[in-house]
Amino acid sequence: MQLKRLNVFNWRQKNQLIHQILKTKKMSVRNYIQNAKANYANWTGDTNGVAPQRFQNYIAGNVPSSVGMRNRLMADGGQGQVPQSQPYIITISNASATSVSNFDVLGAYTYINSTGFSNGSLTLSGVTISSAISNVNYQQFLYQSMNQPFSVGLTYIESVNVATQITQTFTLNTQDANGNQMLRTIVPTIDPYQQQSTIVAVKQLYAIDGFTKITFTTIAASCVFRLHFYPATNVNLASGLTGQSVTQSYGNPELFGVPTNIVR
Repeated sequence: MQLKRLNVFNWRQKNQLIHQILKTKKMSVRNYIQNAKANYANWTGDTNGVAPQRFQNYIAGNVPSSVGMRNRLMADGGQGQVPQSQPYIITISNASATSVSNFDVLGAYTYINSTGFSNGSLTLSGVTISSAISNVNYQQFLYQSMNQPFSVGLTYIESVNVATQITQTFTLNTQDANGNQMLRTIVPTIDPYQQQSTIVAVKQLYAIDGFTKITFTTIAASCVFRLHFYPATNVNLASGLTGQSVTQSYGNPELFGVPTNIVR
């Protein structure tokens, strides 16, 4: 009889415990729904403090035709809430009949006041660097890298006339005001599954500021090629004046699959 009473007591305790758990879960779900409704009611289209007007469409004309349509989707086409990355594009042209070794691209703090500038394009050792984007010249691009640093998630190297140039080794070179220097050698490799032979994608995350230089081991004779820098994040301090975030992150093309060991 005593054993039976004990079993009944345990059974009641168990039922009370189950009832309490279910009640707690029900309250949690109810609170979640109420909070979700409240957040949605107050939502104005802003995401992480970024004003909707900053979510601009990707300009497909800035990308070489060899890039697949999967990478040219519009920013507001339902592929996520991060805006489409729009590339900075520069053209490098070697007018010399001989190759040039150890050639620097970028390096704003070093080259911004160079006497080699003409109409915004820079010529050094017979090699000219110019902007491939209308209304913005290369010197202005260097100024922007000094004042609005950004990280690059994807770099396209596109050959115009010498296909072997796109696989030339280059070095990422940057430092800080303390003199701390970081170097990383990049060996561009054509994807064995790609059909194009005149373009290579470098999926390496690195930062570009006034110190950053990209040094090519060799610029082939009479060679013309382009660099497409797809920013993953950029910094614009002026955005803070209007209450917006001073940093902006970008999505496609495939900027989330790059290595996270950023070179700074």
